[in-house]
Amino acid sequence: MYLDADLLTAAKVLAATGGRSESQVIEDALRAYLRAGQMETARAELLGLMDRLESRGDLLDDEEAMATAVKETRSVRTRRRAKSA
Repeated sequence: MYLDADLLTAAKVLAATGGRSESQVIEDALRAYLRAGQMETARAELLGLMDRLESRGDLLDDEEAMATAVKETRSVRTRRRAKSA
């Protein structure tokens, strides 16, 4: 794996000042980057759900809205678990 010299220097400084290894710093950064992507995916899915609900033309009462939100949240979690397995 090749890293830009300035990026590698920054990782070394973070590692030294944080009492961690360089690989731990790089792994943490990569995990944070990947989690950010998951958040963007979840946000896009939520916006899609909102668009689908809006296109139905009828308004949901609080109970229906909560049931739909719970169902969609469980669906997203199931898909994420399946991807990571």
